[in-house]
Amino acid sequence: MSTDVRVIYLAPSSGSSGVGDYADDFAAAVRPHVRELVQFRHGPARADSARGILRERRRLRELVRRYDDGTPLVVHCELSGGAAVPFWAVRPLIRDGVRVTATLHDPPRPVWYPFLTRGVSKGRVLNQAIHRPLHRVLEGVERRTLAGTDLFVLTSTGAAATRALGMGRSVTEARLILPVRDALPPVTQRPLAVGLFGHVYTGKGFDLVPALRRALPDDVALRVAGRGTENLPRTPGVEILGAVEGTDEDAFFASIRVLLMPYARPPVGAHAMLPASATHTHALAYRTPTLALRSPDTAFLEAEGLAVVVDGGAAELAAAAGRLATWASELDRLVGDLDAYLAADAVRDPAQPFLEVWSRP
Repeated sequence: MSTDVRVIYLAPSSGSSGVGDYADDFAAAVRPHVRELVQFRHGPARADSARGILRERRRLRELVRRYDDGTPLVVHCELSGGAAVPFWAVRPLIRDGVRVTATLHDPPRPVWYPFLTRGVSKGRVLNQAIHRPLHRVLEGVERRTLAGTDLFVLTSTGAAATRALGMGRSVTEARLILPVRDALPPVTQRPLAVGLFGHVYTGKGFDLVPALRRALPDDVALRVAGRGTENLPRTPGVEILGAVEGTDEDAFFASIRVLLMPYARPPVGAHAMLPASATHTHALAYRTPTLALRSPDTAFLEAEGLAVVVDGGAAELAAAAGRLATWASELDRLVGDLDAYLAADAVRDPAQPFLEVWSRP
C-alpha cells in the first residue's frame, strides 16, 4: 500500500536513544510508500533548554511553510516520556489546522514530563517537584493538545490503556520494527550464560545486577551490554561490555542463552507506563528466549507468548534463569514459539497501520 502524502517526520537523532534507533527503521520502512519523507531530527529528552525548544518549534513551522505547496501533508512525531521538543513543537501546528499524528512510546500518556528541559533535568528533586503535583493537570494538557490527532501505540496493552484514558482522536495499534540480524548458533549451543541488554535508565533493572549475580548458580555467567552499562558499578563475576553495535551485538547475543528483563518502572500519578521493548525485539531477532519480572510493562510480552514472566524479584528471576539456562528441551520449545511469531511477522508490513491512517480524510 502507498499513499500520496508528504510526511514531515519529527524524531530524536539517530543513536541518541532507543526511540532514535526506532526512528531510523521507521523512516526506512515508510519512505518507499509516501510521496516524500522529510526528516526533522532533534535531541533526546533532557537535551534542550527552554530557549532551544522554542528555537526547534520555529524551525518546524518554517519547514511546514516551505512544503505547503498543495500536496497532502502529515506531520508525524515520536512522543515519549520527557520528549518536550516534539510535544511543544507540534502544539501550534495543531491549533493552525496542520494534520499531526504521533506514536506514543510510553503510553498511555504522550509525554508525562512536558517541562523536562536540560535545566530541570539536572535536579531530580526539581523535576519531581514540578511534575508530580501537577500530573492530573498535565495529563489534561496532553489530552487537550492531542484531542484531534491520530495516535499509534506499539503494544496491545498500551493501546487499550491509551483509549481508556481518552487520548487522541483515534488510537491505532502498531508494532516495533524487528531488526534484521544474522543467524547465531542455537541457544543450547551457546555458552552457559544469561544477560541484560539495553539503554540504562530507571526501571530497567540494571540496579539489580549484584542481586542477580548472588542468586544465580555459580556456573551460569552473567553478561551485561548496552549504552550506559559501562558506567554501572563493577560487580565480581559480572561481565559488563558497554555499548555494543554490529558484530559486537552479534557476539553478545551469541554468548547468552536467555535475556533477562527485570523491569519495574514506578507509576507516575495514577498510571503505569506501558512501553514496547526495543530490547526484546533484539532478543527476538536473535531467537533468544526472554525471562521477565511480572510488571505492567511486560504484560504484553506474556500476552503474546513472547516471554516467560516470573513473579517476585531478583532472587526469583535468577532462580528461574538458572533453571532455564540448563533446560535444553524448554529452550528449544521457547525458540520454536519465537520462530512461529517471526514467520507470521515476516508477512506483515510495519508501515501498513500508518499508511492506512494517513490515507483517511
